[in-house]
Amino acid sequence: MNLTEINEKVLNGIRLSRDEGLFLLGIPLSELRDSATKITKYFFHDKVELCCISAGKCGKCSEDCKFCAQSSHYETKIEISKLKTAEEFFAEAKYNSDRGVHRFSIVTSGVRLSKHEVREVAKAYKLISENLPIKCCGSLGLLDYEDFLLLAQNGLSRIHDNLETSRRYFPQICTTHTFDDKVRSLLFAKKAGLSLCSGCIIGMGEEEYDRIDLALSLAEIGVDSVPINILNPIKGTPLENRPHLSEEEIKRCIAIFRHILPKAVLRLAGGRTLIRKFYSELYDFGINAEITGDMLTTSGFSIENDVSNIIAAKRIVGIIDEQH
Repeated sequence: MNLTEINEKVLNGIRLSRDEGLFLLGIPLSELRDSATKITKYFFHDKVELCCISAGKCGKCSEDCKFCAQSSHYETKIEISKLKTAEEFFAEAKYNSDRGVHRFSIVTSGVRLSKHEVREVAKAYKLISENLPIKCCGSLGLLDYEDFLLLAQNGLSRIHDNLETSRRYFPQICTTHTFDDKVRSLLFAKKAGLSLCSGCIIGMGEEEYDRIDLALSLAEIGVDSVPINILNPIKGTPLENRPHLSEEEIKRCIAIFRHILPKAVLRLAGGRTLIRKFYSELYDFGINAEITGDMLTTSGFSIENDVSNIIAAKRIVGIIDEQH
């Protein structure tokens, strides 16, 4: 086994095994970077896609995810808000669409939206999709097939639900729902015809092999977009004292994800303020999309700043279609 053989397998559409993923942990980082760059350029050329998120409903979440400021189990300084109106969502979508953002995602706290809330969000997607070029995405909890079908019929194109970490490590991060609950919901969304977005938070205490196992799970499900979040420890949560990951560990993780998920959009998400000194270098390790603007409970970067950095890195700002 060597890196050249692995690269050729990936370019020929052959999915890597767990042993091959583990083998990549020992490859010199510069060689792994060059291989990841070759894969990204082969499948995506130089496009970098921008998406944004709207905090559609915040706080009072019944779940105990140990990284999350919105959990009602922890004492955190988080604003609590009810679901925004269709008109409020439309105004936010238009603002971002006018500035060249490609995807607009409504993100809500809680294990899932109620049936009434699903209908209200569907109204927003219909209004946006019929009047703006921006694509509609959503992170709306553990919905069922009928919910996803209604949302798809009203303009939603992609659903997001992070698996967060490996099946093995998941119970250390959340006990109020399971890894399989999330997989089941994603498969309902896929059945309803939606594109899938699911990724991870790295730096929560998992082992490197947990990240490989997660990437393999995402490949098995067939996700189209993979957000990679770097844990930004939030005061009041059980993970508030977790040490930050090293630059090398972050770069290696992204490059390995690119090898295991060659046709998935790898989206740099939360934690970007922690890696501001080198985050533009991550395009060479497999990143080809970003969440721009503020995150849910932490600050981000402006759209203008992100566009400038993409251009400076000699990449093209553009939407990446699900059928790339």
